[in-house]
Amino acid sequence: MEKYEFCKPFEIKYCDVDFKDELKPSALLAYLEEISCFSADELGFGYSYVKERGYAFIVTGYRCEFKKPIPLGEIARFTTWPTPPSHVVFGREYQVFSAAEELLVNTTSRWCLIDLKNNKILPSKILEGQDYSTYNTTKLLPDWRWKIPTFSPNEGKLKFTITIANSEYDHNMHVNNTRYADYCFNCFSVSELVQKRLQSFSINYVKQCKEGQTLRFYLKRNVDGTYLAHGFNEGDELVVQSQIYFEE
Repeated sequence: MEKYEFCKPFEIKYCDVDFKDELKPSALLAYLEEISCFSADELGFGYSYVKERGYAFIVTGYRCEFKKPIPLGEIARFTTWPTPPSHVVFGREYQVFSAAEELLVNTTSRWCLIDLKNNKILPSKILEGQDYSTYNTTKLLPDWRWKIPTFSPNEGKLKFTITIANSEYDHNMHVNNTRYADYCFNCFSVSELVQKRLQSFSINYVKQCKEGQTLRFYLKRNVDGTYLAHGFNEGDELVVQSQIYFEE
């Protein structure tokens, strides 16, 4: 049986790119979110299915590894497939190809399904009509273990603070996952980024953040050469953590 995947081309637009005319990490995540929704619709558990039941899929983490930057104007082919879930964790894989069929990005992600009425995590078996034995089991980054090193605020350098407002919200009434990617990369200046090429980044979403809350973002250079950009709320609780690796 042919392995399931969903493919869709997207043209990379001016609003998607940074000052180097390369796709921003947050815009990449937005495209991944978009194609996830198309795939879920096709498989029968898309937005309309979960909304009428009071459920929502929440992404808990991404790991993205870049072969090449994705330039302005590229007609990039995005491909995705879900992997068989565990008791409560739904995995989803992604690849991005150029118009010339050159691999640009490999990504793996983890999601959970929650009941919005009580904010409880739901078991995967609650989805109806899914034969997981037919799912594609291919994992693009099988060695990634999702654990990002943590640090306390006093161990990092404070880069900026932000108070959450309505423009950060999505239809689940909390900050959309793509916005956190912008926050983490805003820990770097233009002069720092102009000399670097992004090779990989990982982001874990630890705690939801609501309108009116203030987040503080700290940056720390890890012993392995990666950067750790973490966001903390007013109670010094970790909200989001990221690990970023550049080629100089």
